[in-house]
Amino acid sequence: MIKPDLHQGWKKPHWIAYAMAVLSVLAAIIIAELMSRLLHAEPSALLMLLCAIILVAWLGGLGPALLAVALALLAFHYYLVPPINTFAWKHNVFAVAAPQLPRLVLFGVALLFIAFVISAQRKATENLRRASDELQAAIEDQKRTETALLRSEMYLTEAQRLSRTGSFGWNVASGEIIWSEQTFRIFQCDRATKPTLQFVFQRTHPDDRAAVQDIVQQASSKGSDFDHEYRLAMPDGSVKYVHAVARAERDASGSFKFVGAITDVTAAKEAERKLRRSETYLAETQRLSHTSSWAWDVRRREFVYRSLEAYPLFDLDSDGDTVSTQPFEERVFPEDRRRIIELVPRAIRDKTDFEVDFRVALSDGSTKRIHSVGHPVVNSDGDVVEFIGTHVDVTEQCEAKEKLQRAFDEIKKSEDRLRLVIDTIPTLVWRAGPEGVPDFLNEPALYYTGLSLDQAETGWPRAFHPDDKKGMLQKWTAIRETGTRGGLEARLRRFDGEYRWFLFEAEPLRDEAGNIVKWYGSATDIEDLKQTEVALRESQQRFRDYAETASDWLWETGPDHRVTRISEHVSAIGIVPSHITGLARWDIAADVDSEPEKWRQHRAMHDAHQPFRDFVYRAVSASGSPVYVRSSGKPFFDASGNFLGYRGTGTDITATIRADHAEEALRSAQAELAHVTRVTTLGELTTSIAHEVNQPLAAVIANAEACLRWLDHETPNLAGARRSAEWVIDDGNRASEVIRRVRALAKKTDIEKVSLDLNSVVKEVITLVQRELSNHSVSLRKELAPTLPMILGDRVQLQQVIINLMMNGIEAMEPVRDRPRELVIRSGQDETRRVFVSVTDCGVGISAENASRLFNAFFTTKSSGLGMGLSICRSIVEAHGGRLSACCNEGPGATFQFVLPLHQEDAL
Repeated sequence: MIKPDLHQGWKKPHWIAYAMAVLSVLAAIIIAELMSRLLHAEPSALLMLLCAIILVAWLGGLGPALLAVALALLAFHYYLVPPINTFAWKHNVFAVAAPQLPRLVLFGVALLFIAFVISAQRKATENLRRASDELQAAIEDQKRTETALLRSEMYLTEAQRLSRTGSFGWNVASGEIIWSEQTFRIFQCDRATKPTLQFVFQRTHPDDRAAVQDIVQQASSKGSDFDHEYRLAMPDGSVKYVHAVARAERDASGSFKFVGAITDVTAAKEAERKLRRSETYLAETQRLSHTSSWAWDVRRREFVYRSLEAYPLFDLDSDGDTVSTQPFEERVFPEDRRRIIELVPRAIRDKTDFEVDFRVALSDGSTKRIHSVGHPVVNSDGDVVEFIGTHVDVTEQCEAKEKLQRAFDEIKKSEDRLRLVIDTIPTLVWRAGPEGVPDFLNEPALYYTGLSLDQAETGWPRAFHPDDKKGMLQKWTAIRETGTRGGLEARLRRFDGEYRWFLFEAEPLRDEAGNIVKWYGSATDIEDLKQTEVALRESQQRFRDYAETASDWLWETGPDHRVTRISEHVSAIGIVPSHITGLARWDIAADVDSEPEKWRQHRAMHDAHQPFRDFVYRAVSASGSPVYVRSSGKPFFDASGNFLGYRGTGTDITATIRADHAEEALRSAQAELAHVTRVTTLGELTTSIAHEVNQPLAAVIANAEACLRWLDHETPNLAGARRSAEWVIDDGNRASEVIRRVRALAKKTDIEKVSLDLNSVVKEVITLVQRELSNHSVSLRKELAPTLPMILGDRVQLQQVIINLMMNGIEAMEPVRDRPRELVIRSGQDETRRVFVSVTDCGVGISAENASRLFNAFFTTKSSGLGMGLSICRSIVEAHGGRLSACCNEGPGATFQFVLPLHQEDAL
């Protein structure tokens, strides 16, 4: 679209432009006069007139500019008339001094030059603007053309997708092959794959590959068109049928190019296969049901089609004439044949269906009854051109009907026997007239209601429950008005006054004219069924109440594992039910990328249709906070075993997960505190540790000196030197072992349970606290069991427990002055065969008020204590599956004991 030109009104001279020329010159004169009078400025009439000419030439064009030049020259001439440099009133207008003439001429030439230049520039600008508009219009036309082309390509692509047809191009000389998007989709490869003949041959079914290669070879050598079908072997193992058509073209260089299309005809092939199977099934069905189909040409008056079953139906040879009607007509009884001949023309004339029964005389002398149905086929002119129909062997049905009629006649003659049957069946049987008034009840019905036969008309309706009577009468009236079989439910009173639910069903009996002459019916006791329905509704309501009051929510997914239903309870965790409907669980979860193996196994269970329980995943609520969900579900199937989806529950376990995280953080804090306690204890045992290290070091020095002395003898005593060197090694290992134990206690490590001998752990601790015992004048008595079964534990943590208990015993005996300070450490097995270690002191003991708080965190009886030692010890023992306890001795002091379970192998 070309943009409108705002200057188009000035393209041709107009009176407005000429008026503007006059007004511009006048305005320039007025401005120059005002400037000279009011501002006392230097006269500037030349400049003002020049500006007026430029303005008129730009806006009005050359014509108005020339008028403005003429007016400007007159004004300038008047301006030069004495008194000059003013536009005041002058008497001698044409008196101009000779020196002013060159000025006047020069001014005129300048004005004309400016007018022509500005007008030319204006015209060039307009031409440039017009060319720009035309260029813009051309660009927009090109864009519309490109858009139409893109839309056409889009339509072509969509048409190819819908018709399962792709296009291709093949340059035989260069070997280049170009495929459309649908062609890539047919071959099931992405667009990054380069199409080649080799790739096509690889995808071709092995049984068709040689034929395809021959066709391609002939087409490329002869330049001939080709049209063929073949199969493709897909990567997933499936087989696809395709139909390829190509047309050859010869380019300027003489080489062949092919342009063609390839269509996925798998569905058509499958439909063709199903059609053939359907035809086979139809033929078999006709054979089993003794039914044949036929088509009769009205104009030619002959059969144009008969199914194979028609020949055995008429007792004819199937190898005979398939069109001639004579063999078939000869089989039909003559009287039936005349009736058919009269019936068919009437059906042609009325263009209606016809049905006829006739008899066929078989070669063995027997008779076969056939029921034939014909339907007219009408052309566009409204004429019947064909009849199509079926022949059905109804010999057995006719014989059965005759037998049934004879049986019915026999039953009518044996009414007493029929009444006996009716009265002995355990169902309430009744009969009513056409107006619906009961006139008969069988014996069970009379017995149940307590009525007599003459009371049936009036007593039977009154036997219904009052609450059901109105609805029952309305439904009974509706059934009678429709004249069809029907039923209703109502409560019927028993002779003892109890009401029970019955199902009443009625069947009309009609005469030959189709009029209802009687209503026959039955009443079946469905009280137990009703009670079952009530119980079922109560059970459903109970389940619904459970579901609505439970904190869990219910969900259901389809075969694609996407959510189809979910209860509103899920909104309690900040998730809107409508937002997750249609999504799979792995689309909702926020931990799919962080825990891929868990989700891979979960999806594998879904694909295998296996139930799952307590699957935990993390989601994000609408507020952005993490939510942990525990979900359980089981697959459900229809009656045929087809998988329909999953049903299950979901539970918000965010609080539990956070509690587990808090507990883990607490355990980590306890481990940190235990490490600090061990390091603090090592600080307190510095003297003992230094003594234990110094002893082997001093022995190392002494033995090394002895070794040197043995070597300095005049005859070196090598045996003595070797013995001293061995002692040096033993003492060095002893010092290294002490340092290793100290480093293990000081090192911050995670718990590492191994098989341990608890006595060896006790002995290692005694070595570390030996100096503390000596400094506090405490004697240590060991009562360790000779042999103890192995336990499973962390050596460093158990050492920390024993050290804390022994140091607490040493500190508890600090105030003791009147008796010996003795610390007893024992080990053994209790009555349950668990291993125990006890530390007994003779100190101040445990007061009754402190006994219950002894193992609480931050509780201490020492002025410098933190109150965490015993709390940490109890945590360590319980982490090992044991128990830590304390009790007062019969004498002074207290006993602390911990019990640990045996290693599993030793417990067996």
